[in-house]
Amino acid sequence: MASGNESYGTSFGPRPSKMVNDLVLTIFVIGFFVIILGAISLSGIVTNVINLIVFIRQGFKDNVNISLFSLAISDIGALLPLLWVSIGFNPLFVNSDLPFDTVEVLHLTSGWPHICFARISGWITAFIMLERCLCIAVPLKVKTMITVKRIVIVLVSIYVAMIGALLPVFYALRLEPRYSPLKNETKFRMVYIPNGFAIESAVFLINAFSQLITFSMVIICSTILVQNLISKSKWRKSTSSSGDHDSFSNRDKKVVKLVLFIAIIFIVCLFPSVINFIAQSLEPEYTASGKYGDLYLLTWSFSVSLSATNSAVNIFVYYNMSSKYKQILDEMLLRRSKG
Repeated sequence: MASGNESYGTSFGPRPSKMVNDLVLTIFVIGFFVIILGAISLSGIVTNVINLIVFIRQGFKDNVNISLFSLAISDIGALLPLLWVSIGFNPLFVNSDLPFDTVEVLHLTSGWPHICFARISGWITAFIMLERCLCIAVPLKVKTMITVKRIVIVLVSIYVAMIGALLPVFYALRLEPRYSPLKNETKFRMVYIPNGFAIESAVFLINAFSQLITFSMVIICSTILVQNLISKSKWRKSTSSSGDHDSFSNRDKKVVKLVLFIAIIFIVCLFPSVINFIAQSLEPEYTASGKYGDLYLLTWSFSVSLSATNSAVNIFVYYNMSSKYKQILDEMLLRRSKG
């Protein structure tokens, strides 16, 4: 998200670069960061709370349910900071007489928490895809390899590792009253401890590398699953007359298709963010306060909205591809309408 010494856009104060027209930048910021991001984040939080309720009612005997339940938690964790962004970038909020620099506070209280939970969601998605691949590669051993206890351990470890990786940022950065000669005012702004910037940069690289790993894992596992579905389909057609039975059950196929849809949404929605992370890793000036600052804000306004979409739309996949999920949700809605 945003970082730097001064706030942004014509409605957001001075900015160090002028690569993008003021009006265009303001329209993108208000359109994506305020209106679109706010709507997606709020609706996504609601839909993921519904997901949690439905998964609890389904129970956790199914390994996939446990992973999808934890994914809903991390998606809520990723969306809450983005809802705060949509409020913080509202010109009415920014231009009010606040005792803090909005963009810098958002960087610490929204940008980094969102990145942390988005990485958690990425690792959980990659784990779900890997589990499905193992179900195909070693179907007879997978039940002993992937037990409920081991799944819980993996999921908890993902949360602990990614939150632990975030903690150095809150050690390296803090909010303190600081005078700005450019604006002639004293407000709470970000202050780095000695070597704090290096610590934050190291954490950023860890998160960027983490995203690349999960993104690659999801693509590779999705490719394997698609190839397997195609080969299974061809095998069934060739053996339909011989009376052979496919050990790959209809339920397994439905689960594979469900996680594939989740993976496709993940890949499409996260691709711009991956490109942005790579650009930010390679070009030091591609930051909110750097030479390409307004281009950075422009591209991230679009990328973050897509990232929020990834965390908000899974309910539609579950509802249309899981008969049990659909049944429980329909019963909940019917009971509510009668009440």
